[in-house]
Amino acid sequence: MTIALGTVAAVGFEEFPPREWLACFRQLGCTTVQVYRNQDAQISVQQMRDAVATGEMPCDSIHGVSGEEFDPSAPLEQARRFAVDTFKAEGELALKLGGYLVVVHCSTIRPQGISQTEHRRRIAQLRKSIVELGDFGSRLGVQYAFENLPGYHAIGSDVAELAQILNELKAPNTGMCFDTGHANMVCNPIEAMRRTEGQMIYIHLSDNSGKDDEHEMPTCGTIDTDAIAREIQRSGYSGTVMLEAFYSVDRLKQLIDEGLAKQLAGIIAIANGESEL
Repeated sequence: MTIALGTVAAVGFEEFPPREWLACFRQLGCTTVQVYRNQDAQISVQQMRDAVATGEMPCDSIHGVSGEEFDPSAPLEQARRFAVDTFKAEGELALKLGGYLVVVHCSTIRPQGISQTEHRRRIAQLRKSIVELGDFGSRLGVQYAFENLPGYHAIGSDVAELAQILNELKAPNTGMCFDTGHANMVCNPIEAMRRTEGQMIYIHLSDNSGKDDEHEMPTCGTIDTDAIAREIQRSGYSGTVMLEAFYSVDRLKQLIDEGLAKQLAGIIAIANGESEL
């Protein structure tokens, strides 16, 4: 299986009209989408299907809901249980849209940090959630990819810690969604990718300054994108590399005119081992 270039499909946002927006990503070489819906809008399954259809690319996954109430590491068991039940429903939604995978945020935001006691509690709760979602996913036929996060989240920014948890549990139908932009905010993203321990089952590719989660296109920030591509090739990964950039249609058209498609094709060629390393 060769690596495919994908894009986020933002649904329910006025600033990202699906037909025009996704057409630009097709011109950039994308062939598949991950649905990311506006949680503040009431969007039906059919509306999501229609939005994806206008892009003329199949859906391979969805980005699961995120926020305070959807926290699989929540210390309170009732809250954790609610999050797990929600992500089970997200798995069912992914299948309805033609996808096979759900990206899950490991925790909610805690910019003030947490105590060591809470950290241990959250890790224990996350482990339970991974096992439960893995068991559900194996019966449903959907995968759950737990995403590494920026440092202002309660847990999940330590790639090695997350990989170790996944590796120890070996829960079926689970793995890591490696986000290059998030990694760049807390460490060297190439070194972080090396520490995924074979748990990487999806990739979010975006760039940034290293300070904020700016969701820039590859080569527009501080990440050595060619080095990332070489590390992907070395890892043996063979899934989707998904562009997570929320640019306007006008900005996308400008980048197309500037030759970004050729740059992206070169990155994917390196990742596929089809170009000089």
